[in-house]
This record gives sequence, structure tokens and C-alpha cells, in this order.
Amino acid sequence: MKKQTLYYRLTMLVLLFFASCTEFETDLDVANTENPDLDTLYFDASALESTAAGLYQNWYMATTSTGATGFAMNTMADVSTCSWGNYAMRDTSSEPRVAFNNATSYSYADITEDMFNAYYSILSDANVILAQVDAGLEFEEPELMQAIAKFAQALTIGYNALVFDQVWLSDETGSLNDGEAVDYATAMDFALEKLDEAIAICDSSSFSVPETWFPGSTMTNVELSQLMNSYGARMLTMVSRNGTEKAATDWSKVLDYTNNAIASDFEILHDDTTWYDLLKTYLVYPGWARIDMYVINKMDPNTPDYWPTGATILDPSTSDDARLESDFEYLSSNSFLLERGDYHFSSYRYARYDEYISEWTITTPEIYKAEIDLYAAEANLQLGNVADAASIINAGTRVTRGGLPPIASDADEVSDAIHYERLVEMPLLSMGLTFFEMRKEDLLQEGTLLHFPVPGSALIAIPADNYTYGGTTGEAGYDYSIGGWR
Repeated sequence: MKKQTLYYRLTMLVLLFFASCTEFETDLDVANTENPDLDTLYFDASALESTAAGLYQNWYMATTSTGATGFAMNTMADVSTCSWGNYAMRDTSSEPRVAFNNATSYSYADITEDMFNAYYSILSDANVILAQVDAGLEFEEPELMQAIAKFAQALTIGYNALVFDQVWLSDETGSLNDGEAVDYATAMDFALEKLDEAIAICDSSSFSVPETWFPGSTMTNVELSQLMNSYGARMLTMVSRNGTEKAATDWSKVLDYTNNAIASDFEILHDDTTWYDLLKTYLVYPGWARIDMYVINKMDPNTPDYWPTGATILDPSTSDDARLESDFEYLSSNSFLLERGDYHFSSYRYARYDEYISEWTITTPEIYKAEIDLYAAEANLQLGNVADAASIINAGTRVTRGGLPPIASDADEVSDAIHYERLVEMPLLSMGLTFFEMRKEDLLQEGTLLHFPVPGSALIAIPADNYTYGGTTGEAGYDYSIGGWR
């Protein structure tokens, strides 16, 4: 099937849009004791409040899980590299690129299935909460309930739009479009509408957010609004599938989001039981993924950006960027298998999160203030405010952490600096960010899929024909890359 219109049968609509989280198998190994059955959800305010408390947690855990696309995306972006098969890293980053295996029998089908199911499950809980607010059920903090539920609607629909080619929409009124899927751009517009509604509630209310909802952060309605604006800047900037779509982005809206976003890093305090980040574990842990030479070459142009054929190890790189020493670790040997392709080889791993993989119960970042600054710089650049964009870059991590000289007010220099900072400062910050960056810049290797198909298991349930993207399957430049950095 090639982007044909899909319709859910009644049973699928019930499954995706009105079932509780307990009816989905997410394989996240996270105890979810906060989700009662539907009868309780509909009529018990305290149960709904408990469910609301776990909406962001469930989204975060689904997004950073091994049952998510983040690992494959980092390797497809040539930011991380790994020849191990886990989480589809090897299959999706093989060279030449091939079509994604969307069969239910595929060993790593869970990277799309688990996340897809989890997002729609969270969405259904958010919809129930909002439906009961509208029905007049009394809550201690009705504005907080509305804001967090609309935030969950925005995140689940928005991230489906970032990852998949099409999305089914629903809200507190029920399923929309008569159960017909919409394209990712339409879905993102819908997600941002929900986000803007959530922001408006925060900005017109006064409440405190329980600390357990976002452990490590103390939030009132003000800080929650800033967090929502931050996700708005991220999702709107990163949804583009190619450079043409990037140019058509509403950059004024991106700038508005950044002007109202977080003023410091947003971090999650992990307890290693109900809150943890597997993305920052297996893309960091020694013996697993490494940093691709594409990134190292950015810091040291004398280091090849692609592993030289026949080489067994490379000499340590040198750079004027202090982060090569502070954030990356040189390795004097390779552990990957030669027969799987020496293009997987690398002489560096990411070491910035080593404290996390040693302690496990500390904070890790989900959004850096530097990430928001780069969205502001990019928006200014696209709007023609080149000097303002350069000033943001020069006040940011390029200079403060990297120790690099300021850049000139030149559009090409600013553009290069934004790309550089996204890869060097935040290669493993959050699921998909580097993939989305390479995608919108037309830098993904030729044949790399630009979005994932709807999981095969969902297609069977509809039912609809299976389909996929990647290699030469799909529409060139829209479903798979036709350019690339190489």
C-alpha cells in the first residue's frame, strides 16, 4: 500500500481511541498502577487525577524506551553508529540503505509497535480526562487537569507526526475525520492547536504542579507553559521531511515559542524504577553504540568523516572545540564486526552522560536551553534577521562550552553553526532530534527512510495492505532520501 487512505473499523477505533492504557502491550517494563479501568475513569475524579499524574511519565518512558525508534534514528542519521542488531540499529543503518522491514514477524517490529500503541493509549486517557472536565466532573485543580491532558494530546499526536507518515486524530469529542488518517503535516497542525490551547490555559490560570509529575522540576503554571512552548518550538521546527518543507515552516511561530520557552535546562530526576532513559544508556554505554565519524569530523576536519577502508584504528583527533575532550572519549580499538561493514567503525564514544550510567538516580536533560536557543537562531536566520541569529549563537554553547571564536553575521556561517551545535552539543539529547535535523537539511544518506510506516500489526488490525519505505521504496524525496551528506 502506498499512502492510500486508511480507515479504522469500529473495533480499531475503540482500541486506539477509547481503550485505557492497560489494554495495550507496550513492553516498557514500567509498572503503571495509576490507570484504572474505563468505568472508574469515567466517574471517579480522584482516579482521573491519578491518571493525569502519569500522562507525561508514560509519554517520556515510551519515547526513551528500546521499544521506540530513537536508536534506529540516531544510526540512520550517521550521528551514532552501531553494527549490533539491537533495536534495528544495524538494519536501518546498513549501506546501501534498504527498505524498513514492516512485517509483524520482524525481530525488531517493537520499535514502531510499542511506541505507536503507547502514544494512542496515552491519547485515549487524555481524551477521557478532558471529556469528563467538559461533562462537569469536579476536580481540585480543573485548569491543571485540562492543561496536562491537552499537553498529552499535543505530545502524542505531535510525535506520531514526527515519526510516522500518517496519523489518526481524536480528542475529547471522539475520533475525527470519520476515522480517516491524515498526513503528518495536518496532524502536526492539530497537535500544535492542542498545545496552544494548553498554553493558553496555563497563561490564564494559577496552579502548582505536583513534583512527582516532573521529578526534578518545581513547576507552577508559568514553568509548565514554558515547557509546552519548548516542545512547540521543537515539534514545529523538526516536522519537515526535506529542505523545501523546512523553508515553508512558520518561523514566526517558532520564534514565538522560543520567546516563551524554558530559561534553563529541563531535566528529569530518575529513580531507575519508574523513571529512566534507555536512549542515554545504550547509545552511551561502553561496548554499545559509538559516535559516528561524521560528528568527529565536524570538530576535527583532519579526521575522516567516513571510516577509511582497511583501517583498523585512527589516531586521536584534535580540535579547538573543548567539547571533544569533555564530552567524547577516544577509543583505541574497534569492537564491531568487520563482516558487517567497517563503515560502522568509530574511534569515539559519547561520554557526557557517563555519570548517569554509573549512578542511575541522577538527572538527565530532556531539553537543553541551548536547544531552544538554536531554534531561535534558526528562526531568525530564516526570517532574515542574520545579525540576531549570529548573536544568539555567539552567546551560546559554541563559545561558552566549546571555546570557539564567535561567528560573523553571515547567513552561511550561521547556518553551519546551527547544524554543528545540534550535532556536537546535543547528539543524544532526545529521541529523534539528530534524525529530524539531518532529514530537514536533506543530509540523510541516499535511500534512508524519511518517516516510518504505520506498524504492520496495526495494518493487520484495520485491515489494510502492508507497506514500507526506504531504499527505493516509496516516493523519492518524500518517503526516502535522494540526497545525503555523502
